[in-house]
Amino acid sequence: MKAATALMNRIMLALSGAGFTAFRNNSGLGWSGRVVNKDPARNTVTLADARPVKFGLTNGAADLIGLKSITITPDMVGKKVAVFCAWEVKSGSGRATAEQKHFIEFVRDAGGIAEVVRTEQDAISARLFES
Repeated sequence: MKAATALMNRIMLALSGAGFTAFRNNSGLGWSGRVVNKDPARNTVTLADARPVKFGLTNGAADLIGLKSITITPDMVGKKVAVFCAWEVKSGSGRATAEQKHFIEFVRDAGGIAEVVRTEQDAISARLFES
């Protein structure tokens, strides 16, 4: 298992233990179409009418997305709401791209929790609300 995958798994476990719900947000590009030839020996597939299929939330979306259930104060009717959360996981000296930074700011501006995280503690300590 890659170090980055192991880190992400540890972060997801830590978030779960801290009352967050987190999902892996894989992103990428694949191909769809009508299979005209499949060669298991060469591990190849030939498609007709091929078209690209993007997956993941959006460009720059965080590695982990989820929610934190928050109890609203009595003056707000005592209801619970789910606050959207996003964690961009970086190991070593990795840096967030401009698109990733934009996504984090977008989530924060909308009232969500969003951070670049390198450790389990970073993830569970993410700012709940900006003051």
